[in-house]
Amino acid sequence: MEIMHRKIQRRTAILLTLSTCAILALGGRLFYIQVAAPHNMQGHDLVASAIEQRREKFELDSGRGDILDRTGASLTGSVLNGVVVLPVWQAHLDRGKINDLALLLNTNTEYLLTTLQEKVEPFLLRLPDMSGKLRMVNLTAEQVEAVRKLELTGIYAKEVKVRYDDLSLARHAIGFLGEDPNLVAETWGGKYPLNEKIGKMGLEFQFQEELRGLGIAHTLAYYSDNSDRPINGLGIRESTEENHALSIKTTLDHDLQSSVEQAMDRYHVEKGAVVILDAQTEDVLAMASRPNYDQTKPLEGGQYPVNRAVTAYFPGSIFKAVIAQAALETGVISADDQFDCPGYLDIGDGRLNCWSKHGKITAEEAFAESCNVAFAQIAMKLGRETIETYAKKFGLGAAVGMKSGEKSSFYGEDPGSIFLKEGSSDRFLANTGIGQEDVRMTPLQAAHLMATVANGGLAREPRLVQSFHTPDGLLYKDFELAERKQVIERQAAFQLKQWMSEVVSSDAGTAHLLAQAPVSVAGKTGTAQTGDPNANHHWFAGFAPVEQPKYVIVVMTESTTGSRVTEQIGLQILKALPKE
Repeated sequence: MEIMHRKIQRRTAILLTLSTCAILALGGRLFYIQVAAPHNMQGHDLVASAIEQRREKFELDSGRGDILDRTGASLTGSVLNGVVVLPVWQAHLDRGKINDLALLLNTNTEYLLTTLQEKVEPFLLRLPDMSGKLRMVNLTAEQVEAVRKLELTGIYAKEVKVRYDDLSLARHAIGFLGEDPNLVAETWGGKYPLNEKIGKMGLEFQFQEELRGLGIAHTLAYYSDNSDRPINGLGIRESTEENHALSIKTTLDHDLQSSVEQAMDRYHVEKGAVVILDAQTEDVLAMASRPNYDQTKPLEGGQYPVNRAVTAYFPGSIFKAVIAQAALETGVISADDQFDCPGYLDIGDGRLNCWSKHGKITAEEAFAESCNVAFAQIAMKLGRETIETYAKKFGLGAAVGMKSGEKSSFYGEDPGSIFLKEGSSDRFLANTGIGQEDVRMTPLQAAHLMATVANGGLAREPRLVQSFHTPDGLLYKDFELAERKQVIERQAAFQLKQWMSEVVSSDAGTAHLLAQAPVSVAGKTGTAQTGDPNANHHWFAGFAPVEQPKYVIVVMTESTTGSRVTEQIGLQILKALPKE
C-alpha cells in the first residue's frame, strides 16, 4: 500500500513539474512577443499590424493607371475638388462653422448635419442638384480656399480622383474593381493583399498587373479604437508615395462612344449592343452594351454584367452575307439567277417560312429583300463543308479580337459557332443558310465580317488597345495593327458589296430607312427567332460611305418584343459621325 502511495506522489510531482515548465514557457513566449520582440516576430511587426487593423482610410486616388480613349482623354477618372468627410468631425462639432459650410455649399444647415451624421465611415460628400439627384460636390478654387479657412477637423477640401461616375462610358469594355480573395489566390497566386480591390472584368481584369503598378493608393487616414471611435491623438495622415502604374490607351473614341450610348438610350434598348469599327484598321471606335450597370455597385443583381458586344447570338439574315459570298465565289449562283418565293418552302415533311411572299425574284433582289426561300435553296446547293469553310474565312466560330501573346483585350469574347451537330440534311442546311440552327455570332464578329467585305476581302483583327504609357506619358509598349490578309476572293466581295448597298438604296431593301443618312450606306439586316414567338433578335450590320468605307456599324437588340429600332439607332449614329 505504501509503495502505491509513493508512486502516486511521484507521478503527481512529475505532472506538477511539467505543468510549471509549460506555464513558464508560455509566459516567456508572451513576454517575448509583447515586450522583447513585438516589432520582429517571424518577420512580422506585430505592433504595426495591430495599429494597421485600427486604420480607417479614404482613397483620394486608387493609384491605378488610367484607361484612355484614342486621343488620351480619360475613361476612368474625373478629377474634382471634393469634400472628404472623416468621422472625427463629430468629436469637434462647431455648429457655427457647419452653418458657414452649409452657406458655402448653398445647402441647408440641418440637411448638411443629417447628411454628415448618416455614415460612420469616411465618405465623399454628395448633395442634391437642381433636379434632386445626389451629385458629388465639386468645389471651385475659391470654395476650396474657403473650406480650408474654416479649419473643420475631419472635413477637408481635397483633390479626389473618382475612377467611375454617372457619366462613365464603355463600362462593359472597361470593367470594374472589387475585392475578391479567391480571384487574388487563383489568378494571381495570392501575391496581392486579399482585401485589395482588383480588376474583375473587362480591361481592368485583362491588364490588372499593368494598371496596378505597385498597388499604392493616395489616401487620407485616421485610427480608431475597439469601439470604432476615432483616436484623435494619432492625427490625420495623408500618404504621398507614388505608385508608378501604366496607363492604357485604347482605340475607343470618347465622343463617338457617347453618341452611341445616347442613341441606345434614346430608343430604350433594354438588351443589346453596338460596335463601331474603323473600316480600314478594324480599330474599335465604340463598343456599348445594355443593360448598363453601376461600376461602383456592379454585382447588385448577384451576377456579372454581360458585354453583349462579345456574346454570341443567332444572327438571322446577317449570315446570308456568308452564304452569298460562298455562292458567288464558287459559282453556285449568279446575280440574275431566278427564284420563286410563294412565302414558304416545303422541305421533306416540314415547311420553312419566309417573312414575305416575294414571288419571282433574282438572287440579287433576294439579298436586298432578305428572302428566306431563296437563301435556303442556295445553302442546300452549297452544302455543309462549303458553308463552314466560308464562315471560317470570315472569322466565325472563333474569337476574332486581336491578342497580345495569349492575352486578349476582349474580356469574355465568345467564339460563337457554325455547326454543332452532325448531319447535312436539306432542312438542317436550309435553317443554317438563314442564320438559325447552330449558327451563333457576336456583334464584334459581325463587324469584322462587314469590314472584310468593305475592303474587298482583306481582313485584319479588331483591336481595342493601342499602347501602354508610363505616368509621365512616355510610350512603354505599342500594339501594332494586325497584318492584312486576303481571306475571300476580291471580285466576289465587290459584288457582295454592291448587293449590300442595294439593301439600303433599293425601295424594297430591308434597310431603306438608312437611305436618309448623310453618307451612302451598305449592309444587311437580320431578324433571328429565339424560340419565343413574340421575341426576336434584331440586327443591322453595315458600313459607310460605300465608295470609300470609313466606319463599320453593327446594332443588335436582344429578344425584342416591339418594333425594330436597329435601323433608327444606326441612322442616329450615322448622323453623329464626324463630318469630314
